[in-house]
Amino acid sequence: MDKLFKFRTNISAFRRYLSTPVPPSNQNGSNISPQYRPSELQKLILVWTKKYKSKEDIPQLVAPDLIHRAQSEARIKISNILIVLTILASVAAVLSGKAAAKRGESVQQMNIDWHKKYNEDYENKQASSK
Repeated sequence: MDKLFKFRTNISAFRRYLSTPVPPSNQNGSNISPQYRPSELQKLILVWTKKYKSKEDIPQLVAPDLIHRAQSEARIKISNILIVLTILASVAAVLSGKAAAKRGESVQQMNIDWHKKYNEDYENKQASSK
């Protein structure tokens, strides 16, 4: 039992040794200090999600939480845009199919026409080879 207690004590001391200290709080009172240098794409995302007015307004170091929130918002915006585009493409496909049905076009008719042409080409090839 004594060995187990010593083992647990050593593990907790080791965990404390590995843990990072909490950074000092900045002006607005949060514990997250600006410590991340955003890339050009991340700057574009920060401007697109209206966290900053322009790329020049973005400070050199930004809080990782702000970048994460901006990327999440951008992901949601892109998903919504893709949903709308998918709906529009589906409506366009339905309208195109209805217009083709009015003209008398169908996949079955296209298949029949292709087989007729294929058989005619085969017969012409057989006749020319004799």
